[in-house]
Amino acid sequence: MNLRDLKLRARSLFLRNRAERELREELEFHIERETRKLIDEGMSPEDARMRARARFGSITVAADECRDERGTAFIDNTIGDLQYALRTFKRAPLSAFTIVATVAIGLGVVGVVFTVMNVLIFRTDTVPDVNEIYAVERPQQANGGQFTRPTFEALRSDTNVFTDAYAKLNDVDLRVDGRMMSINLVSAGFFQVVNMSPVLGRALAAADDDRAGGQPVLVLSNLGWERQFKRDPNVVGRTVLVSGAPYEIVGVMPPGFRGLEVMAPDGWAPLARIGDFLPEARGNEDKVGVEIVGRLKPGVSMESARAQLAAWDANRSDAADRTMSIQLTPQRGTVPPSLEVAAMFTPLFFAFGLILLIGCANVANLLLARGVARQKEIGIRLSIGASRARIVRQLLTESVLLALAAAGGGYLVSRVALEQGVSWMMRTMPMDLGDINVGVPAADWRVAVFLVLSAIAATAFFALMPALQATRVEPVRTLRGELVKDAKPGRARNILIGVQVFASALLLICSAIFLRSSLSSAQFNPGFRTADTLLIDALNDNTKAAMMPALTGDPVVTAVAGVRPPFLAMAPRAFADAGAGKVSLPYKYVSASYFELLGIPIVRGRAFTAAEGDQHPVAIVSESIARTLWPNRDAIGETFRIERDLTVPQGSAFLNMEPGAEGDTSLTPRTLTVVGVSKSIPGFRITDVKADGIFLPTTLDAPKTGLLARVQGDADLARQGLLERLTLIDPNMGMISTLRSVARMEGFLLSLAFGVSMALGALALLLTVSGLFSVLSYLVEQRTREIGVRIALGASAQKVTHLMLRQTTTPVVLGLLGGAALAASLATFMLTTEVGGMLSSIVHVTDPVAYVSSLAVIVAACLLAAWIPASRAAKVDPMKTLRQE
Repeated sequence: MNLRDLKLRARSLFLRNRAERELREELEFHIERETRKLIDEGMSPEDARMRARARFGSITVAADECRDERGTAFIDNTIGDLQYALRTFKRAPLSAFTIVATVAIGLGVVGVVFTVMNVLIFRTDTVPDVNEIYAVERPQQANGGQFTRPTFEALRSDTNVFTDAYAKLNDVDLRVDGRMMSINLVSAGFFQVVNMSPVLGRALAAADDDRAGGQPVLVLSNLGWERQFKRDPNVVGRTVLVSGAPYEIVGVMPPGFRGLEVMAPDGWAPLARIGDFLPEARGNEDKVGVEIVGRLKPGVSMESARAQLAAWDANRSDAADRTMSIQLTPQRGTVPPSLEVAAMFTPLFFAFGLILLIGCANVANLLLARGVARQKEIGIRLSIGASRARIVRQLLTESVLLALAAAGGGYLVSRVALEQGVSWMMRTMPMDLGDINVGVPAADWRVAVFLVLSAIAATAFFALMPALQATRVEPVRTLRGELVKDAKPGRARNILIGVQVFASALLLICSAIFLRSSLSSAQFNPGFRTADTLLIDALNDNTKAAMMPALTGDPVVTAVAGVRPPFLAMAPRAFADAGAGKVSLPYKYVSASYFELLGIPIVRGRAFTAAEGDQHPVAIVSESIARTLWPNRDAIGETFRIERDLTVPQGSAFLNMEPGAEGDTSLTPRTLTVVGVSKSIPGFRITDVKADGIFLPTTLDAPKTGLLARVQGDADLARQGLLERLTLIDPNMGMISTLRSVARMEGFLLSLAFGVSMALGALALLLTVSGLFSVLSYLVEQRTREIGVRIALGASAQKVTHLMLRQTTTPVVLGLLGGAALAASLATFMLTTEVGGMLSSIVHVTDPVAYVSSLAVIVAACLLAAWIPASRAAKVDPMKTLRQE
């Protein structure tokens, strides 16, 4: 193919009228030349022209052959198919709209899942050459950070693989000027590595992160600027308080920049100022666990860099007994693909994809019906020479055109669903558990491509069978108006109905399970008071002494208790030896009023007294622990030896504690006497916090001790009042939450799952019922003559109704059995897994009431959908029908 051919083809595509005019002129020229030749041979002009045309042949055929030689026949045919499809839609707009709307609904709900997945997995951060940035990690590391700041500084000075690197500590949540903010602490090289400049002010400089005297400055993300400061253009230069220290806002980063994180923080601060953000880390800054990220030098491959870092790590003086190798993990601001991610999104795609499956089955049934109605048209086209493949292509072109319109509708459905879903979630979420602000995930070109490709694939796949079915006709019989028996899509129609009922059954069973579990959760009793109990996050020991009088002197507070670690934190473990060997058990420090405040009974013995502190050799054990240590004796008065369990990590979540590290220094090996046995209680099922264990005495003023308060009156009003008063003393204190909200979180998560599954189930049932109704209505219309004959021969209305109902009995029953069987199989499999075993106490996946009620709803809906057209068939007037025939 040369340049001249390309020009000719381009002109044929973009200058069609001109090309066609030139083609006609060229063909007429050849006929005219032949005519003149024959005239010169002595023929009359009329005979010469007739003979020339006869010799030349059909002008239409010759024109088609010329068009084929251009190589643009496929495009020409496609344009013709599109024009014919548009005329077809114009003749039957309701049918076209039904197909588009049905597929758009299915695509929209699938688009919701893909939009979320796109934000988490596919949409990389807006950082130049982000593929050069890697995190330095040791795989399978225990709790806590993998490295410390001294390790980071040694890596920068002793290795030569990065152009620059930085250390970071993510998601430090604290109150800044009364606002809950999420701050990432980063070393000076952060903005050099990401190579991003602020839109306002400046970024962090090296002097800001000087460990000898770093500057108290803060750089806001665009999200933090919008959420916390309402996009104030004069925000740069403002001062906010962090743990009583004034911090200057020096910059604002551009939109879209997340700092190589999945979710952007509210801002970034120098890592050297860690003591202001984590008061518990003061004096232990070099033990705080950090992550290390760097940008590879040009020409250094990831494998070469990993090998150099592994050699450096192995040769360090403190590398004794280190078995973990160094790994480099790409930093893209996305969730790394893993089996866990696949396990999370696969069920969501399956559940949401069932709606698309039902919608496509509805479309296929509608296209099957249209195919029967268009048999005469197809027969005419076959009789005048069109091939079956050409007609199938035309029918598929119509389907693809509808799919593109459905993709646009699916985008609108997905946006509306996301906005309404996020709005509903934010309205129903217990907000006193944290300042959570979930935004609506943004869509980009990936979402658009996904919707278009999914629409084309789904519609084309489900349209192929109806297209093939529609072309199985005999032209002679169809031209006489006969309906070809082989073209009646009975088996395909029944399969599609069964698929719809199957998907509806599966989704409705899930929604019923979540509903029943949610109702059961509302009745669950954790074993302690929740309605009037507050959790107070006041771990800053420098301000706690000033806060205690304000707390105990408040008239709404009737009692205060202390617990260490905080109430919802994971309890450390210790070895307890009562003479039969060591047993690893959880333990907590609690104040004297702890059990009375929470309403946990002391079933034997006594509670702690106010005079008993951290080092008193007494303990209270729960009933289950008492049975473990002294199975055949009363625990009161028994003694046991306790010592730290150094095989598990302990201490602050931010400190780099590994097995054998410092941990809880207040627990020294000693012998304790049991003075009380508390009732065993279930506790909260949504956390790993164990309600039972060993309880050691402490006081309210002990370091790192969290606070509980019992209030009178409305707990929410009391919480808000205490928050306002206590933040005047410590502007950076954490949250004050009600235990009632913590207890409601389980119900909230279950109601969220129920709401999603119920919406999907209701949508699935609605599509199934509408599809069933449409199919039976069409069958009644097609079989009007047969029904009239049956009635004329003596068939009763009841028999006619039963005849029509039997059309869908088999596929509906098989769909119900298949959906219930798959739901039961998935439930059985889930119970065999570790996660499923944990969830089984909350979500009752084998609840027989949920199964039976869901199937009953589907049966009732299907009967109603089938009864209306069936009863209409029984009212057919046989005389009118026979006269029409």
